[in-house]
Amino acid sequence: MEGEFNYSANRQGEGVEALSKLGTSSADEIEQLFAPGHDERGWFVFHSRPRCEKKAAGTCLDIGLRHYLPLRKSIGQSGKRNYSFDVPLLPGYLFGCCDRDERLRLLRSGYLVRTIDVVDQERLLEELANIHRAAAIGVDLVLYPMLKRGQYVRIVRGPLSGVTGRVSKRKESFRIVLNVTILNTAVAAELDMGDVELL
Repeated sequence: MEGEFNYSANRQGEGVEALSKLGTSSADEIEQLFAPGHDERGWFVFHSRPRCEKKAAGTCLDIGLRHYLPLRKSIGQSGKRNYSFDVPLLPGYLFGCCDRDERLRLLRSGYLVRTIDVVDQERLLEELANIHRAAAIGVDLVLYPMLKRGQYVRIVRGPLSGVTGRVSKRKESFRIVLNVTILNTAVAAELDMGDVELL
């Protein structure tokens, strides 16, 4: 089955939290997760109903689909206690590899509004793998406007080593911007320019 590689063995609670805890995954496992589709399967963008991203991801797990729901940590406080929980990094969207029948099954779950065809599969997978590298480390990623211009760099030192993206400068601070082209958006993290090389 296409979905033989998933994280159901690491499910916590309803299992969706495991999708963001990929920092301990090997490079081979990450490469397998973002491998191109085959046998009439391809990668799609899944547009979920409001606050249904995790439920849709749970359905993907149940079906056995390779999929990715980018998550980030949200920190809060209740009285004297601090707490954290995972929230979608790209609200309303997750990504998965499926065939026509599996896509229809997902749509019938009631958690999705639509699926979006991806023409440039290679670019999407490269961008998702890049975001995965950054999110798995636990750095503070935020939604950001997509950048079509700007220096293209690779981070060669520090926790984000290996991540590539475009540099955005605002006042005296720098951010590395990771585009999600098909959604015309991006995520970004603070950047030390001493840690990068130009590409």
